[in-house]
Amino acid sequence: VLEELKPHLQPGTYIGVTPGQGGFDWLAKEVLGDLAKDLVFFALMPMPFNCRITEFGKHVAVQVFKSNYRIGTLPPSAEPQVLSICTQLFGKTESCGHFLSTTLYPINAIIHPQRLYALCHPAGREPYSASAPLESNPFFYEDIDDQSADLMNKVNAELIDVAARLKAAGMPVDVPHIFDFLAKFVYQDESPDLKTFFATCSAYKGFRCPLKQAEDGGWHPDFHNRYFTEDIPFGLCIYKGVADIVGAETPVMDMVLAWAQEGMGKEYIVDGRLTGKDVGETAAPQRWGITDVQGLSRGGA
Repeated sequence: VLEELKPHLQPGTYIGVTPGQGGFDWLAKEVLGDLAKDLVFFALMPMPFNCRITEFGKHVAVQVFKSNYRIGTLPPSAEPQVLSICTQLFGKTESCGHFLSTTLYPINAIIHPQRLYALCHPAGREPYSASAPLESNPFFYEDIDDQSADLMNKVNAELIDVAARLKAAGMPVDVPHIFDFLAKFVYQDESPDLKTFFATCSAYKGFRCPLKQAEDGGWHPDFHNRYFTEDIPFGLCIYKGVADIVGAETPVMDMVLAWAQEGMGKEYIVDGRLTGKDVGETAAPQRWGITDVQGLSRGGA
């Protein structure tokens, strides 16, 4: 998309992306080169719609249109204008600080991989394997269990520690807990905890897990589904890459990544570090040559 836009972009053009995950600013600078210095980039969190495709290219079913958002802006001086634009387009909008905050925000990459890991490693029972498939395909959110919510909380805690280390190094990065952001800020929900929120929120009803049924009736994870192909290389791998830069330990994140990469046939982490042969396929900062906090602060080359 950026390649197609490039011939038509003029200095001062505003380019927005939603959601803000995926290292968009790093990608934009690689594709657009020097032109990027004269543009305004912003990322909106979360996505305005929860929806599912009903007929590809023609029709989607919209589950909900959200009304509360946060943004990151480059350059920071354009933030007032971006806040005004997004408020008019979408509703209540606040700043979340440095653009890196939106890249690290706890949305899909906190939810999807951890839910699927827990589903395939049920407490007190035999874990999933090709020879021991799952017996059914539950609802992703309504049937969420304590183990899934616990893993989400633990990975989010590791991410918050990463953000705290960035802030201590002088970067204005603000990364909340997903419960505080999604349940309390976005949806204004009164649920007491993350599990209850996902199990009861109407915006998340009716979605099954990304599993495929085999001829024998068993269910297997679809490692080609976007919950893996997006949320691992453009989500957890970014978290892990930044964690490596600031020296943060992420044992739970590592556990989920190791399981997911095996199913995907990829190698992202090796011995607890993001140094695998497939890091170049991710959007982790290391892919863009960013190896220290100064590089993160600049937003890459």
